[in-house]
Amino acid sequence: MTQTIESVQVNNLTVLCDPKLFNYGQMRDHCEQFTYEFNSGKIYGVIGECGSGGWALSYCLSGKVKAQHGEIVINQSRVDQNQIINYGSYVGEGTSSRMFFKERTVRQQIKQGLERRNSKYTFQEIVDLFELSSSRLNRSLRYISNERWNASIAIGLANGKSIFCFPWLSTGWIQSIQGRINTCARILKDRGAIIIIPTSKKDTLNDIADYSVEIC
Repeated sequence: MTQTIESVQVNNLTVLCDPKLFNYGQMRDHCEQFTYEFNSGKIYGVIGECGSGGWALSYCLSGKVKAQHGEIVINQSRVDQNQIINYGSYVGEGTSSRMFFKERTVRQQIKQGLERRNSKYTFQEIVDLFELSSSRLNRSLRYISNERWNASIAIGLANGKSIFCFPWLSTGWIQSIQGRINTCARILKDRGAIIIIPTSKKDTLNDIADYSVEIC
């Protein structure tokens, strides 16, 4: 089942890292002593130029990198990187596993997640919810173009994730995939997830985010 959360509090969080996403890019980013509380069922725009900390924050909350300083508190309990991986999903990627040497398909990752989590959803329900193309289910994420955003979130939900963290997105990127973001955000909000979208301009997320927080 999905890992239920009410809130995620970050206190004086400092993260220096090089977040990346395949077929997208990589950037040195630095989040410096950031404090904020994220609540379930809400979409947050984290506002700042690329490099000002939004991508690093998102990378950290999805369990991709360890913070150098500060703490992350979920439901009033402090968690480390190994624990936050159980909650966080990095949007644009799938799940990783040392058990598999070949890159898994979208179908495999969704089915394995549903089985492992004893989910209430069926495979077809997930496919229908996220409007996934049947012709692309047997491909890996890197070969399905912009549908990877929907598919990645579908994989995250199937694997019981509840914090969905986007990479830093420019205004152009948000405009090009806004329909996909809106569809996925509606589904996730209805299920009490937290969605974090780093970008540079507050206005870009006017029709998407519930809250905007300046990080620079």
